[in-house]
Amino acid sequence: MKQQTNPFFTVSVAGSLVGVTPQTLRKWEQHGLIYPVREGRSRRRLYSWRDIERAQQIRYLVIRKHVPLRDVRMQLRLGTVRKVPALARGDGRRGAPLIPRLALAIPR
Repeated sequence: MKQQTNPFFTVSVAGSLVGVTPQTLRKWEQHGLIYPVREGRSRRRLYSWRDIERAQQIRYLVIRKHVPLRDVRMQLRLGTVRKVPALARGDGRRGAPLIPRLALAIPR
């Protein structure tokens, strides 16, 4: 079983897994919604599976539920988002459905 907290996705890979641009992930980081690990001297952002799942929840709230970013943190803290089934099927936006993208990202 993979460690959910080991960071190994760069911002571009994490963005493609979630279905948003790297700039969007950086914006969410500025708002304090996600906290990627910074690697060494290069200060590269590295995302874990847990970060990816949280970003999927944020995307669900922003795109599907139309929750403003200023309210997303409170929604996540309240635990109103458990699963994100709509993203797993794909929502017709940017890229392929989430499940095939995850399958491609898993090292074999």
